[in-house]
Amino acid sequence: MISSHCRRCASTSASNPAAWARNTLPGGFTSDGLKHYGLLTNFGQESLEQLKSQEVRRRKRQLDDDTNQPYVDLFSKRISDECTDYLKSQASPSDTLARAFFGSKHFMPERMILTPVHLLSGESSTSIPTSFQVKDRFLQWTVVCKSPLELILSWQVSNVKGVTMLAFDPALRKAYHGNCINITEKALDRPLAATGLQLHKQYAQFLLDGMVKHLPSTKTNM
Repeated sequence: MISSHCRRCASTSASNPAAWARNTLPGGFTSDGLKHYGLLTNFGQESLEQLKSQEVRRRKRQLDDDTNQPYVDLFSKRISDECTDYLKSQASPSDTLARAFFGSKHFMPERMILTPVHLLSGESSTSIPTSFQVKDRFLQWTVVCKSPLELILSWQVSNVKGVTMLAFDPALRKAYHGNCINITEKALDRPLAATGLQLHKQYAQFLLDGMVKHLPSTKTNM
């Protein structure tokens, strides 16, 4: 599960790439894991460590409620051996992924729209961080969970909130981009919502492609 990766790796030293390689299990990046993390943490708005055990049990019961499941997706892309080796050599591959994601040409239009808004508010950084740390804010996103192989960021616009996940699996040589949003799957069955959902999926895949292309090695294996 995604959240277990964060807990297992959060205290790993970022100064020694070999350290995270010894203590991190690759794989386990699933849409169910991301959905569970979203539901248990109120889509990144609350910390699991701060919740009372009774509340955690209540939220776990929600996981079995098939009528009220939030929308979740998870896209992956195979990357080249050269790119894999580069990411494995980094002290924090998740930082490299985030810089590539937010610095890519594919994300640039969205960044250009959001930057003036956050420059005026002064509540978030508009410069891409070198290192993403928990509670750091960049444009619309706040880092809520970090390990060497993955980064989870929360966001909220009015009553809509969600989490965005970026991850790297060195064993499978894959990069991941996932989203979980507090809109139920049932609500997305309506025709207009279904059209919007298809556009979202295309855009999410487009952003993943942009992230991979922006990594130091641009050669990918489909």
